[in-house]
Parts: sequence; C-alpha cells; structure tokens
Amino acid sequence: MKRLLLLAVAVLAAGSADTLDFSRYAIVVSRLESGLIEAAAPTDLTARALAVLSAASYDRDWSVGDWLAAHPQVQRRLERLSFRSRPAGTRFLSDGTMTVDYEFELTGPALRLLLPKTGDGELLGRKACPCCGQPWPEGKEPPPGVRLVPFDDGSAAGFTGVLVDARGLGFRPALFPRVVTPDDREVIGPGFFDPEFLAGQGPVARFRDRNSAFLSERVGTNPLVVRAQSAAGANSCDLVVGTYDAGRVHGSRRLLELIGECRVGFLVD
Repeated sequence: MKRLLLLAVAVLAAGSADTLDFSRYAIVVSRLESGLIEAAAPTDLTARALAVLSAASYDRDWSVGDWLAAHPQVQRRLERLSFRSRPAGTRFLSDGTMTVDYEFELTGPALRLLLPKTGDGELLGRKACPCCGQPWPEGKEPPPGVRLVPFDDGSAAGFTGVLVDARGLGFRPALFPRVVTPDDREVIGPGFFDPEFLAGQGPVARFRDRNSAFLSERVGTNPLVVRAQSAAGANSCDLVVGTYDAGRVHGSRRLLELIGECRVGFLVD
C-alpha cells in the first residue's frame, strides 16, 4: 500500500487529471501520448487507477487506502484483480501530442472486494408484526428469530425510489456514504443494501437537479424526497436527516425493498 500511496502523491504532484468519477463509479486515468510512442502499458495504467482509488474516501471516517491497510487480505486480492481499461476519449493538443483517457469500471468485482458488512440495519419508525401486520407494542422485544417489519399504511405504494436533497451542505462523495439520524442511527446505508445490487451499481446515484433524477432509472419519476440537514463525519459524506423523515423512509416494505436495490439518489452541488 505504501507503493500505491507514493504513486498517488506523484500523480497529484504532476498535475494529472486522474480521477474517480462517483457519478459513474469509474476511475479515469489520463495519459499524454504521441503517435511515436507505444500505447500505455496496462500495468502502468492499473497502478495509477489503484492509486486514485486508494486516495478516495471509503466512508465517513476512512480513506480507501487506510481501509485496505486494515484489511491486508483484501488489499492483496485487489492488487491481483484483472482490471480492464478502455479508451474513453481523446483530446488533441496544439503541439501534436494527445491526451487519452482510460476508464476503469469500479462496479462489479472490484467494488465487491471492498464491500462493508451488509444486512444488519436497525428498523426505525413504527414497527409491525411480520405475520399479521398489526402494530408492535412499543418497547416490547420480539421473540428470537422474529424480524419486525414496517407498519405499512399503503401510502408508499407508488414511490419509485428515495431522493435526498443535499445541496448547499458541503457534501463530499465516498464509496459508501450513509443517511443517518441526528443521533447517528442508520437510515440508508450498507445495513439496508442488498450486496449484489451494491456491488453491481454502487450505493447511490448523484444528480445536479431534480429533473435529471426524475428522468433516471435509478430513482424513477416518483421518488420519496427528503431534505438533509447537514453532512457529517470526517469526510463529510454522511447526510443527516430528521427523525420524522427517517420514519418516512422506513415507513413501508416497498421503500425498504427499493433501498435494498440501491434505488437511492443524492441531489448535490
């Protein structure tokens, strides 16, 4: 990992445009080329892509590099992974050289290696018996093996996803951001995501305006829209919503199914 971190510093010092595009979960590596030199070596491009990934935020507290250092087996598997790049664009310069962008897809095998623990989310809001659907008594512990479900009044049947408005809050992207309550209880995050959907398309989509969100397949034409109050964590990637909105998000089986399928979007600046 030291080698990757040193390469990341060298890339930044050289003013490279290498970047992690969180809107598409793709790493873009730019290389200056001319017709007189051979195409970039795949190993060189992969090392630079891994350096970009290492420098990115993993979640609210960790960088990817720090997380990998704490999980050395995952680090070794990631470095052995066969990353495939594809040319993603060419820009011709006045001196006869050209800048070629190479794109590495992060979703799929790479993101699957990096997944946090999933499926342990705590249901917020009103709860119900999974057998009869009746409200569960407040403060009563369910029997062993019984998992409570949301008390569902049917009002969320038409929703197509969840859209969290985070504009103006200083939100910064990370691989695994969360939506939490003011007391840091998870509303949307790995605890509620299906790992296959999470690895296959990433946890959330990012949009600059509502129209683009409503036109996307990710959140659809009628998402539940909630307003975030602030961005939290050292990496400013967790969004805080009020307790009332947290209850709305967990207010139906339908919405929890949509969250499990990562049909979640963030409106960002």
